[in-house]
Amino acid sequence: MPVQPAEGASKADELFATETMAELCARQGRSGDAVAIYRRLLDGAVDAAKRARWQARMVELERAPLVAAAQAPRPPSGAASPSAPTPRTGLGRLLLPSSNGLPRRAPEPAAAHPVSVLSDETLRLPMLVTQPVRSGQVVYAVKSDLIVIAPVNPGAQLMADGNIHVYGPLRGRAVAGATGCRDARIFCRHLEAELIGVDTAYLTREQLPSVRVGKPAQIRFEVDAAGERCVIDALP
Repeated sequence: MPVQPAEGASKADELFATETMAELCARQGRSGDAVAIYRRLLDGAVDAAKRARWQARMVELERAPLVAAAQAPRPPSGAASPSAPTPRTGLGRLLLPSSNGLPRRAPEPAAAHPVSVLSDETLRLPMLVTQPVRSGQVVYAVKSDLIVIAPVNPGAQLMADGNIHVYGPLRGRAVAGATGCRDARIFCRHLEAELIGVDTAYLTREQLPSVRVGKPAQIRFEVDAAGERCVIDALP
């Protein structure tokens, strides 16, 4: 993550310390971050049921790497080493022996169907939210974009594995590319977010450029000499 000022880091930690964010880190394979969030939640938890659930989940995440290592398949003793790979050209086509001893290329396989057809299984429409997203609500679009055509109130949280589009005021939190898609973006018509992020980069409300606050904007991920960061551009 980018280096943030002390106040910004504290604010971001507070906003990210939710059960949803812990599970999101776990989905990304960042078990250490997930455990750290659960520890933070346990420090301030007063609900006994939540404490028990978070404690059990934290123990499960801590044990996961050990269980995976123990269950990993091992080659049997005395197993033969893998055979040498079949020679191929730089284009990946097989070289076959010819009658004169020189290699020749195998013929290209004929295409079974010249036209590809999009099946129903490959079509995944964006998740659509038409009602205002209230404080405390979490909306997560799994493996798709998220479109919200209503206000997103302070304390509400949007997450998507793809892009996020908000056609009303964005006053809560929004994280696009949640499972590692750095090409994802956030588009909104009225930017007043508490926190915005793409993948692992984020900006808090205090870090938003004043010229972009309250205006249409798009947020994208960028890597430069300073590290990973969110960049806010005006919408055309």
